[in-house]
Amino acid sequence: MKERISNMTLPLTRRHLLGGAGALLVSGRAIAATAAKEEAGKGLPFEPNSFGRLATPKVLPPLSVQNEQGQDVSLSHWYGNPFILHFWATWCPPCIRELPLVNATAKALGADGPQIVAVAVRGSTIPKVRAFYEAHGIDALPLLVDPVSGVMMETADQAALVQSIRQVRPDDLKSLKPDVMSLHGVPRSLILNGKGEVVAEAIGNMDWSADAVRHTVRALAG
Repeated sequence: MKERISNMTLPLTRRHLLGGAGALLVSGRAIAATAAKEEAGKGLPFEPNSFGRLATPKVLPPLSVQNEQGQDVSLSHWYGNPFILHFWATWCPPCIRELPLVNATAKALGADGPQIVAVAVRGSTIPKVRAFYEAHGIDALPLLVDPVSGVMMETADQAALVQSIRQVRPDDLKSLKPDVMSLHGVPRSLILNGKGEVVAEAIGNMDWSADAVRHTVRALAG
């Protein structure tokens, strides 16, 4: 059964889209319960072993998120160098605790990068994200939203996400359904190579630092 789960494909169907809101809450509660056991401000070590590697880099179709003005911004805007795509939500306790640390790391990385592209998913409207940024001094991350979580679901690789959990906290697989987790679970961090291909994914809040990010991205994306 475990082998079957790790090799399941990831269909993006109308049923998944319509059922997304409920699944987000279910998965968010499960991940939040796990994160509550961790020391405040901490999370999984940000290192290569915390990520599940894709057997083959995932080539993405044209995908766009929305900026603060509600305009579409293509993910290709960040292609050319390896970068991190980080999904979070204003209703997700681990995400709320983690994002100021992500911001501090982005600031420490500076122009040399790798760049961190934070995207808030379903339920996290532009006004809510703007208010959160202002309240927590988020000043080094772009303000972007994925209104129906379409980009997050399209970029998800179930096998890689299950692998990442199996490597660092296997007990979580007892409470997290792989299909719900892979489609809807946050926080989530993806590493993309310079071609814009997804090479690795991790789910759950992490212990971010500039040195760890540089090392991990070099190890996984070159």
